Parts: sequence; C-alpha cells; structure tokens
Amino acid sequence: MKAIVYTSQTGFTKRYAELLSEATGVPAWSAKEAAKQVPAHSEIFYMGCLVAGAVKGLDTAIERYVIRGVAIVGMNPTGNGDLWTEAKINGGFSDHGARIFYLRGGYAPEKLRGIQKLLMRHMGRSVQKKIQAKGDAVTEQDREMVEMFQHGGDYVSRQALDEIIQWFAEGPHDGMMKASFSLDI
Repeated sequence: MKAIVYTSQTGFTKRYAELLSEATGVPAWSAKEAAKQVPAHSEIFYMGCLVAGAVKGLDTAIERYVIRGVAIVGMNPTGNGDLWTEAKINGGFSDHGARIFYLRGGYAPEKLRGIQKLLMRHMGRSVQKKIQAKGDAVTEQDREMVEMFQHGGDYVSRQALDEIIQWFAEGPHDGMMKASFSLDI
C-alpha cells in the first residue's frame, strides 16, 4: 500500500489516519496533500468521515487512486450509510472486493460552521425526538447518542484499529473500490 489518504472534517478521521500510519509504517496524507505527494493510480487505503450517508471525498479518491480498502468514520456506534450497508451484506467487502471497515469517531459541534452546524443541530433534535418517543424502550446506546448530540463526544482509540492493522499485515490485497453510494435522507 502506497499511502493512507483521508478526508477529515472535525479531526477524528485525521487522528485515526495518524494512528494507523504509526502502526503500519504507511504514510498518511490528507486528500489535499496526497494530490501532490501520491502518484495517480497508486494503491491506497482511504479513510473518510460519514456525511449524510456518504463517505466524504471517496468519489474523488476513486477517480484518482486504486483503493484497496476504506475506513468509514462516523458517530454511530454500529455504523450506518449505504456503503457500510453494502459491506455488511457482502461480508465486509464492497461489490468489487475492497475491504470496508467502520470506526466510531465522534462529534465536535464546536468545530462545525455554517450549514453543517445548522444541519447537525436539526439532526440532533430529530434523533432526540425519535429516542424520546421510544419511552421505556430507550437503550443505553440511545442515551449515549442524545448525550453526544448535546455535548459532543470522542471515541477515537488505537484499539479500534486492530482489525485494520491485521488486514494491512495480511496484504497484498486485490479488491478495489469502483463506485460509492449515498443515502437519501
């Protein structure tokens, strides 16, 4: 693998990329840096945050690189989004054989600006209403999501990368990403 390329909005994906780079010895570059440092058509591992059901920056990376694996970084403890759903159906792989992982990152409302801040505030209220409507069926995970929307949260850990580090060690890998999907919300 030539590089770990990532797109990070509030820093959680960047931290995961740096931890993965440290553990594997594969250099990590932001997508902007990678455009200058990593030759087109290089084999990479892509990491991107989940925004409205899609992995931020993945479509652009697919056009430039050969992506052997992807880590989706999101707020939800169990993962969500169309690409993650596809991976679960395919035993952890994309339709074209790239390995897909999900990492719980976190939520930093103080780092959001403009429309993103407004949309996430609205989403937080919506999630809170849905959870309150559950009444006695509310789970600890539900309470945790409400707390995160209200105060933020950080779940980045080196241990969360263990499965990805093992996958790197098993290489080389021949599956690849050819298309990504978004979730209509």
